[in-house]
Amino acid sequence: MAKVAKREERIASVVMTVFAAAYLVGTFFFIPKTTIKQQVGPDVFPKAVSGLMLLISVIYLVQQMRGIVKEADEKRAAIIGAEEKVETKADLKTMGIMILVMIAYALLFEPLGYAVTTFLAFMIGIFIFNRKHLIRDAIIGLIGSFGMYFIFTLLLRVQLPAGILSVFGL
Repeated sequence: MAKVAKREERIASVVMTVFAAAYLVGTFFFIPKTTIKQQVGPDVFPKAVSGLMLLISVIYLVQQMRGIVKEADEKRAAIIGAEEKVETKADLKTMGIMILVMIAYALLFEPLGYAVTTFLAFMIGIFIFNRKHLIRDAIIGLIGSFGMYFIFTLLLRVQLPAGILSVFGL
């Protein structure tokens, strides 16, 4: 059984590395250049995220190929109190629901706006993963999504979709 899990983890690490590399390449070709000169354009954040994602994926891939992830996973699981989840198989139902949440996020991003859509997706994720600290997580979601929105729009002057917040002039 452990050999199957190791094979699955290796496949997942390869898939994530390929996805991250494709995402990084896509940021160079599919994000249009701005017509006005600005220090932080719409391509900076996706490039940074994809670069970081590629770096982490490559590190995970190397760890998987060397076989040193198992011990680290067990230590991390013990720290957060999730020891019983280390050996369980992937929950395809949960993964399917989260994929639907991500698709809905992409579809609702413009009409509802960044802050509202991000908060809703975060809260749905909280419900799906059965978090026990709903109020704390809602506060984190509010601060994170609306805080990032205001940081980008007010401080960095990068326009994110306001969506329904435009009613309030934001």
